[in-house]
Amino acid sequence: MYLEQLRFFHSVAGRGSFTGAARELHLTQPAVSNQIRKLEEDLGQRLFERQGRQVQLTRAGEILYAHSRKIFQQVREVEGILKDLKSLHTGSLSLGTVDVISIYVLPQLFQQFHRKFPRVEISIQVGDSASLTRGVLDGVFDLGFITLPVEERNLVALPIYNDVLRVIAPAGHPLAKQELVTLGDITRTTLIIYKKGSVTRKIIEEVFERAGLTLEPDMEIDRPEAMKKLVEAGLGVSIIPEMTIMKEVAEGSIVALPTGEVHFERQLGLICRKGQFFSPSTRAFLEILRKELKTRHWIELKDDFPMAQ
Repeated sequence: MYLEQLRFFHSVAGRGSFTGAARELHLTQPAVSNQIRKLEEDLGQRLFERQGRQVQLTRAGEILYAHSRKIFQQVREVEGILKDLKSLHTGSLSLGTVDVISIYVLPQLFQQFHRKFPRVEISIQVGDSASLTRGVLDGVFDLGFITLPVEERNLVALPIYNDVLRVIAPAGHPLAKQELVTLGDITRTTLIIYKKGSVTRKIIEEVFERAGLTLEPDMEIDRPEAMKKLVEAGLGVSIIPEMTIMKEVAEGSIVALPTGEVHFERQLGLICRKGQFFSPSTRAFLEILRKELKTRHWIELKDDFPMAQ
């Protein structure tokens, strides 16, 4: 039994005649009769008793009609849901993101997105790059914002921002009085830094290793906002994203230390699965993201992303 055959049956049962069904379906009466005959043969049951131009449902026909009404009601509901999704009257968007993006980028994006699509449900999970990568691979997230690079072959990774990291100290710290702070100076003070194994920690360690120095932090935390608060409290020096300290530096509660030719930098990126289907909600979010990156003068998404994936 095919849905199209069921549609013929449903129309005949509802109209009470082959003639009425043919008119509704814009077909000839013989065409409708032929489809009903095939359906009865497939089911091995008579569905109608013919009484002149009118028809009466048999017991089997009554059972099938009761179910066909439910089936076509569900079909109409699904069509409505899909129509809403296409026009973004409803839907969902699930994102995984590193801490800095969740605080300094996503609020502005979600403000724009929610204004345009208020009924789309948004889910956000903050985590480290490794767990977020797994989440995107497993389909938990539609998109992920992580620290690059990512080695997984089943992912597409696009850089969006070259994130400068700054060495910071509390106001009044001895290093804040120096005109130049060396890597050696940093290793000899109380250091609060990203956890071992994180992408950002590896990037920072490589800078010290090239200078022949070993990094031995006193505290390890995976949230730059927490590191910043510890520095403000006078508990040590840290190396965190520049975008997170603008307000505090302006207010004078922390100091960005001068490191001369020594630079710390990481690349933030957007990841998705290769060959991934992008829902209307995801595509709409990406379009808003594309415009925001251009406004911020960050690395712009390609015009054909994600359609090219």
